[in-house]
Amino acid sequence: MRKLLAILVFALTVYSCQTAKDEFSIKGSIAGVETGKVYLQKIVDGRPQDVDTVDVVDGKFTLKGKMETADFRVLRLNEQDYFAQLFLDNSKITIVAYKDSLRSTKITGSPSQDIFQIYLTEFERLTKQGNELQQKYQAAMMSGNTDEAKKAEIDFKAMTDNMTVFTKNFVKEHNNSVVAAYIALVQLANRIDGAELDSIASKFPAEISTSEYVIKVKEMAENMKKTAIGAVAPDFTMNDPEGKPVQLSSLRGKVVLIDFWASWCAPCRQENPNVVKLYQKYNAKGFEIIGVSLDRGKEEWVQAIKDDQLSWVHVSDLQFWQNAAARLYSVEAIPQTYLLDKEGKILAKGLRSEQLAEKLNELFPE
Repeated sequence: MRKLLAILVFALTVYSCQTAKDEFSIKGSIAGVETGKVYLQKIVDGRPQDVDTVDVVDGKFTLKGKMETADFRVLRLNEQDYFAQLFLDNSKITIVAYKDSLRSTKITGSPSQDIFQIYLTEFERLTKQGNELQQKYQAAMMSGNTDEAKKAEIDFKAMTDNMTVFTKNFVKEHNNSVVAAYIALVQLANRIDGAELDSIASKFPAEISTSEYVIKVKEMAENMKKTAIGAVAPDFTMNDPEGKPVQLSSLRGKVVLIDFWASWCAPCRQENPNVVKLYQKYNAKGFEIIGVSLDRGKEEWVQAIKDDQLSWVHVSDLQFWQNAAARLYSVEAIPQTYLLDKEGKILAKGLRSEQLAEKLNELFPE
């Protein structure tokens, strides 16, 4: 459920660090399409919004305009066929698409695309490898072959570690490009600590300092330092399903798990039964949970609480990824957890399943 990872897969390029001065032009062709409409869209809070529309004539279309600063854009054919994603700057861009294979769209004309494509190719290769390892793990578990399952699990972790190392090196080698800032944001921010992310952010030159990605990386690094292990968890107040405000600090004196989740998050819902068991086991000993939902609708949120039998404290502002607590804790993927001691200091984060059980057993020995 990684929001920014989904955006990475969705995107084919990010914008050039070169200052935009001229107009942009996009000349495109879509084989197999004679007429229709092409929509130029931007992504706002995870949703596409129309910026411009142009007719397709004899399978071709042209878009022109001016970008004050380069930004991510999406091209959609008619009502639902997305066929191109690019960071649009004031360049001459050529797009070649095919109705029967829209994923094969080719985009040329932007130097940043060439840089990003190097990274994306390796990302896709490792993602495919990871999917294969996950399938091996599931097949081994179903057949009762624990040795094979363990090997697949170890190989998967090694693949993940390789991706992190490759990404760090890539960002360092291309730190004068906004491409590197984008990759740091979507791929590194949730894999490294705030100090390391801050070090990476400090290496981006002044020429790209106004990039939204550079700004977000720096903001995340600062927030991550505030939520580092050993820091006092940032306080927040948010309403429960009945509209009653609940303050995090009101739970001091207990070991508290801040659980960021949502009714629409499949991994969150799959994890809930494990958390329920741990809550039932340790609640009487001083363990509390505050579930922070990234839902949009109250009905779905409340129904999920009921269906999953989540009997702990629940809060939400129903602002989806703009949830105030999620922003405060730089949450870019769910499920995400923060475990606090009785004084409100952060003991651990990202604990799930067996890791969470082991930590709670350590805090509440039999």
